Amino acid sequence: MRVNNQQDIYAPLLDKTFETAVSNFISAEFPRLGGPKVVELLVKELKSIVETYYPPITNLRMGQMLWFAVAKDETVGYGKSMKNLRLRPVVLSAVTYEDIQRRAERDPQKDIQKSRIARILCEADKQGGTLAEPDISLILSCSLTTISKDIIEYEHENDVVLPRRGTVHDLGRSTTHKRVICKKSIQDRKATPDIARETYHSPRAVDRYLGDFERVRFCLKQGLSVEETAFATQLSRSLVVEYADLIGELYGGGEEENVN
Repeated sequence: MRVNNQQDIYAPLLDKTFETAVSNFISAEFPRLGGPKVVELLVKELKSIVETYYPPITNLRMGQMLWFAVAKDETVGYGKSMKNLRLRPVVLSAVTYEDIQRRAERDPQKDIQKSRIARILCEADKQGGTLAEPDISLILSCSLTTISKDIIEYEHENDVVLPRRGTVHDLGRSTTHKRVICKKSIQDRKATPDIARETYHSPRAVDRYLGDFERVRFCLKQGLSVEETAFATQLSRSLVVEYADLIGELYGGGEEENVN
């Protein structure tokens, strides 16, 4: 029997799709979920999620990997768990040819490791994601203590702030960050937006650091002791001492006589 209707023969193949499979699954397993329009909308959103979190990896180079970072522009609030945070798939270079070359040339392993950490954090940031120290610990199979020490050393040695969740989402504070931020403001004469961009902090966090710095400086210049300054500024004694040390460093040591 000769079939002339090509449409009847080949058109059904157009339904061999991911969308059809998911639609059939939803209709069979959740028949009360909604009508065709609801199912169509749900399938569309599910497809978008799959494409986002399982991107094609055919172009990955040797040493690269897919990882889920927290979205860089995520609004972080107190007590907000990871389940409630938006994620961003990022491609990270866990090992590069430069790493291999440095190993071949017998560069210190610790130096290579610190460079790898900095590279991975910056790669995630450029792709709109931000990683925490536990992420790096898992990726590089190192202890969390080692990763934390390497980050602090790298930042101190290079006078930079690396983009990680603690800085990008303002989840913690560090003497190194205070130093870099205050130095950029006082010695480099940079404005808050520029400092925020260069140190991966929010403008609000930068202004808070600079405000605390100036309040401590004012109190110490008035002859207040560390304890009196802590009381007046509502900062801890240790924090006042940190700022006093910064004041001495950035102003040539002429404003730290009352630190004791």
